[in-house]
Amino acid sequence: MTAHPKQLRFPSGSRVRVLTSGGWKQSSTGTVVDDPEATVTLKGETFIHWVQFDEPQEDINGPDRYRNAQILGEYLEAAT
Repeated sequence: MTAHPKQLRFPSGSRVRVLTSGGWKQSSTGTVVDDPEATVTLKGETFIHWVQFDEPQEDINGPDRYRNAQILGEYLEAAT
């Protein structure tokens, strides 16, 4: 794999906001709990991050609530 844009990679311990465009019913915050894993999607190279949510979250398929999930870097932003 080649170099990755910085905004797509958050190291373990990073505080992030999970965007609704990633398939979640609402935007939420959490912490990256493991090192990102490089992967290739139809959109190109990116990273997958294990995120532990601050509060359990529901995806668009509901009604199950998740305490953590693997999320592509393009659906994360730095939490402020």
